[in-house]
Amino acid sequence: MEKYLPIIITIIGNIIFYFWISKSIERSKIAYSGLFKEKVDIYRNLLDKTYAIKKELFRFQYIGNEEDAQKIMLKINEYIEFYTTNQPFLSDEMISDLDKIRGEFQEVFEKFYKHIAVKDTDNLKEFFEASEKLKSNKPFEEIERKIIAEMRKDLKVSKF
Repeated sequence: MEKYLPIIITIIGNIIFYFWISKSIERSKIAYSGLFKEKVDIYRNLLDKTYAIKKELFRFQYIGNEEDAQKIMLKINEYIEFYTTNQPFLSDEMISDLDKIRGEFQEVFEKFYKHIAVKDTDNLKEFFEASEKLKSNKPFEEIERKIIAEMRKDLKVSKF
């Protein structure tokens, strides 16, 4: 019996350790999967909001009015609020890129607004520059690619 006592103690210790570790691992898996889903939702919403604002700006340049201007300003403010609220889930670089794209949205909107709502015909050049920026999608595309790359890196799905 004396010979088997260390074996029995080891087996009992391993069983206790196994159950304690497996519960800890299970709790971590649940927490990680919840965090992963939260991040996916945040990234998806960021892209949805980005594309929605671009769509509204496209529409606004052709048939914009004061009511449309209010909607766009509200969408841009909601965009800022959304990514500001979700800062704990986003990297500093991502926040910086979102600030840049928000700045581009506001610049394009202001140039359209001057021309459409205020009837500022002196700055037609600015209106057409903003229109070209929106049509070419250059400033937006670069930042969107960075956002998507950051998402893939963060979510460890870079091979998709």
